[in-house]
Amino acid sequence: MKRLLLQLTVSNLLLLAVVIVWGHFIARDSSWSRQFDVLVGMAGLFSLTVHSIIYTYFIASGKFVQSAIEEHGYHDATARQRAKSYKLKAFRYGFIAIVFTSVAMMLHFWSGASAGEGAIWRGWAAISAWLALLVSLYAAKVEWKYIGANSVLSDEILEALGDRSQPGPAAATGSH
Repeated sequence: MKRLLLQLTVSNLLLLAVVIVWGHFIARDSSWSRQFDVLVGMAGLFSLTVHSIIYTYFIASGKFVQSAIEEHGYHDATARQRAKSYKLKAFRYGFIAIVFTSVAMMLHFWSGASAGEGAIWRGWAAISAWLALLVSLYAAKVEWKYIGANSVLSDEILEALGDRSQPGPAAATGSH
């Protein structure tokens, strides 16, 4: 799961970087400007999707911790609190990245990059795109910090539950 989340995160950051770099070379009246608009929309939606998938991962991990405690008798007073804390901290930065990317996308369209006549100065779109990339980079760093911490928590729980499910020496040999 971590590998999939990493691939999604790297793809998201690369797509945002490609959009920014390509955006500096697209003229408003270029034949490529309409295709660029599609790419901007796709990058914004992909960013939203990636951060939503990561948040869903934390929700599922929280349910795993809750199940381990309630149904399997895992006894760690801080496990539920740690899982919730990781989810909230990762979501906070993921949500900020979503907002910055969405604003950059809206400013791109308001600047009328493809139509040639925009409601705002085109530079605002470029500045907001760079800010969105920087915020997304920081959000990825924070999300990965808590994905790692959450993985450690999950491993601790699985190890503790695995020890309980293993038969003892007496049960394995059939003697009582």
